Amino acid sequence: MESFKLGVDQIFSDNMVLPVGKSFQISGTGIAGSTVKVAIGENVQRAIVKRNGEWLCRFAPITDTRSSFEVQIEDSQHQITLKNVRFGRVILMAGQSNVGFRMAQDQDVEIETEHFTLKNVAYYNVPQPSFYFRNGRVEVYQSNATHWHQLKQSNLGHVSAMAFYAAKKLIEENPQTPVGIVCCTKDGALAPTWLSETTLRNHVELKEAVVRPFDERLKNTPNHEFEEEVKLYRQKVQRHNRRMYNFMKDNPTVPLGMALNIVGQTPWPPPVTPDSYLKPGSLFKEMVLKFKNYTFNQVIWYQGETDTEISGLYDELLTGIINDWRQAFQDYSLPFYIVQLPKYASVPRNAWAEIRQQQLKVAHILAEVHLVSITDTGELYNPHPITKQVAGTRLGRILAGTTYTDTPVFDRMLRNEGKCYLKFKFVQQIHATQSCRIEGLVHNHWQSIEAEIIGNEILVEFPEGTTQARYGYSNAPTLTLYNEQDDPIAPFIIELEYGNLI
Repeated sequence: MESFKLGVDQIFSDNMVLPVGKSFQISGTGIAGSTVKVAIGENVQRAIVKRNGEWLCRFAPITDTRSSFEVQIEDSQHQITLKNVRFGRVILMAGQSNVGFRMAQDQDVEIETEHFTLKNVAYYNVPQPSFYFRNGRVEVYQSNATHWHQLKQSNLGHVSAMAFYAAKKLIEENPQTPVGIVCCTKDGALAPTWLSETTLRNHVELKEAVVRPFDERLKNTPNHEFEEEVKLYRQKVQRHNRRMYNFMKDNPTVPLGMALNIVGQTPWPPPVTPDSYLKPGSLFKEMVLKFKNYTFNQVIWYQGETDTEISGLYDELLTGIINDWRQAFQDYSLPFYIVQLPKYASVPRNAWAEIRQQQLKVAHILAEVHLVSITDTGELYNPHPITKQVAGTRLGRILAGTTYTDTPVFDRMLRNEGKCYLKFKFVQQIHATQSCRIEGLVHNHWQSIEAEIIGNEILVEFPEGTTQARYGYSNAPTLTLYNEQDDPIAPFIIELEYGNLI
């Protein structure tokens, strides 16, 4: 039986934003068997602390977005007060480095800081775990010094740039509703790290492609080899950083993306070791489950850049992530917004194109899963574009839901007298920045074919022998088709026989 002093789970703190108009939970620890009372205004709930020392109170929806509340939590011996708690739109921003990319790194940070006026946004950065291999065991260290922050001019650099621009747009659309951003990211984290171990081991393909190779690597490598590999990897990173520093010092006007193309990318991935955060299931267990009792309105998923070696399974991975997270949050209709990767050239042929296709497929298949394409943004040779304004603002507009819930996507294909009509959703009128062309696979060779725009459809007469059609299917495409809001039609590839996404 566990015994804890009265406390709340780390994510519950002063300045937090809880979801307006949606039932929610508050949880923590206490003395097993004791009663915990939680009061928010006139709303009072009680819970008995379980044998493992955990308690949880569920509340009916609160619709007041204008007031600031105090949350009073008490048992027979202690009392905790959480101040400046508000109700609004709560968004979970999750993934790897591009969503974790902070405003301090954004090229427009000085302008945004100078003109900062937001007063209705708060953020919480989920603590990132560190793993240590000691005495034959993997230990996890996680900082406890984190809490919700009211977004201010002085701390703007600490928030996710994508989150800031999205929140700024949301406040522009609805100034009276507070926005709360929870950012759960880890640089370079592979998709398998964000799934539960149960899902990974019960899915035959994922177990063989992801779990077994990792397990075999650990089983067949002595500890001294791990230490040597880590040492060599760190030396490579240090050499790369020195070269980059010297190059930028000698060439201060060269853009970062071009410098990376000349000097080379930072060595990646690090070696597989027992304490690697790249272990399948590690971040789901040590990050996601730490705040599973918080309640969200929407989830943003921006990830996939480092999963090129298993791109053919990315749809299975992404489906597993969505299902696992919905189950963890006990919210099986929780909306997910998948950010389709931007352009980037320094990866194997069509590697990012395949990831984008898998993201599109999942948005087609699963309910309440939306696609936000930013493939018209990015840098050819920098995997971390230094401006997030266009992508973040677009994301905020889609989240607001005042127009479309997605950027334009392929819907279906109709045939009529040898002509193919490609139909699209989330667009009324397609417009092209260049001549409208669709690629066709004609007798196993891709060729560009002129097409005609008719409202929200594209009419194409494919040559005889054409088996597939695609648009924007490359790592760094030039997108030319947009809706009336200048959102790009997401890249796609389809079979012509059935009109299905491949």
